[in-house]
Amino acid sequence: MTNPSYSYLVATILADRVGILRDVTGALLKAGANLTDLRQNVIGGQFVLFAIADFEKPQQTEELANLVRDALPEKGDDLNVRVCQRPTHELPSDAHDDTRKNRYVAAVIGPDSPGRIYRIAEIFARHNVNVEDWRHDFSIPERTLTIGVVTIPPTCECARLREELQECFREEGLAVSLLHENIFRATNEVGPIAQLLRSNIKNGVPRNA
Repeated sequence: MTNPSYSYLVATILADRVGILRDVTGALLKAGANLTDLRQNVIGGQFVLFAIADFEKPQQTEELANLVRDALPEKGDDLNVRVCQRPTHELPSDAHDDTRKNRYVAAVIGPDSPGRIYRIAEIFARHNVNVEDWRHDFSIPERTLTIGVVTIPPTCECARLREELQECFREEGLAVSLLHENIFRATNEVGPIAQLLRSNIKNGVPRNA
């Protein structure tokens, strides 16, 4: 699809089972969509998907939502599908370059405690750091992994930001890492963030770069 004029955000939430991703993406494909961005996860037993669907022609949001609902056997309160139109715009090419240069992976690892995510988010907001993707993995309580991709503006000193994050969790003995995203390119893996950090954890505190 070349230069699509109509873009929609599709959100789907329902109890997890095998085949949901196939069902949702199949319905969107049948409707003529090209998926240009997608995030899917399972949170508390719930399948959660957000996707950007681009079309060459305008769509009725409720009709598009119904197409997705009809492709799923779940009905009523067990199924939540929402579609809204998304304004399309292109950033200047230099803006894309600046974003790529300033993308970092931030992580905090150790026993969980209330307010942890808020404390991290407060520091980011104060430094005008934008959170692009975030995950809080509680599968190993004593080594809870809070990790995400953030964009650090040129006005923010990365070293100072790292020091504030480390100081925030120093008394709790948590491992704090702030790594440029390029460190992951050398691994040549799909989705290496969690694996790489967990591997480093086994050998000590994750290193900064």
